Amino acid sequence: MSRSRKHGVFCIEGDWWNDFNRTSTVKPVLELLAQAGDGSVPIVHRDAGTFEELKFYCKKWVQSNGAQYPILYLAFHGKKGCILVGDARTTKAEVTLDKLAALIGSDASGRVVHFGSCSTLDTDRRHIQRFLKKTEIVAVTGFKEDVPWLYSSVFEVILLDILTRRAMDRRGAIAAKRRLESEHSSMCKKLDFRMEIRE
Repeated sequence: MSRSRKHGVFCIEGDWWNDFNRTSTVKPVLELLAQAGDGSVPIVHRDAGTFEELKFYCKKWVQSNGAQYPILYLAFHGKKGCILVGDARTTKAEVTLDKLAALIGSDASGRVVHFGSCSTLDTDRRHIQRFLKKTEIVAVTGFKEDVPWLYSSVFEVILLDILTRRAMDRRGAIAAKRRLESEHSSMCKKLDFRMEIRE
C-alpha cells in the first residue's frame, strides 16, 4: 500500500476509571500511528461513557467513508464475550458480541474491528463467527485474557500499523495474521492475542 493510501482508524474509547483524576487514554497509540514516518494514518477518536454514546458512534462509523476509516478500535474494559460500557461494576455495562452486532448492523463489509479490551475474545469461536457474519466484518482482533496496559499498547501500535497497510478483505486479513504470527509471535503469545477471520 502506498504512503498516501494507508487505511484510517476510528477509535471509540470508554471511561477507564470513572474518576476525573485518572486520565488513562489510548490517544498516544493513535498519535504514534498518525505521525508515522512512512505515511500518516487518518485517525478519528471519540469518547463513549454510555451505551447510547457507543451506539451513536458505531452508527457514525458505519455511515463514515469506509474506505478511509475501515478499522474500528474499541478501547474499553472487557470480559469474556463482551466489552464493558459505563459502570463496569454492573451487568448493565455488558455489551455482548451479539448486542454489538445489532448496533453495527449488517452493512460493515470491508472492515475490521480490534477489541482493545481484556478477555473479550475469550469466547467460543462460533460466537465470533456469528458476529462477523451478522455484520459482514472481515475480521476481529483482540485478547483472550487480561492484558497489561503498557505492553498491550506497544503491541497495538504494531497491530494497527500492520492492519492499516493491508487490503480490507479476507486475503489482506490472512496476510496480516501471518505477519503477526511470524514476526511478533512472542508478543502474541504473551498477550494471548487472537485474530478471527470471517469464513
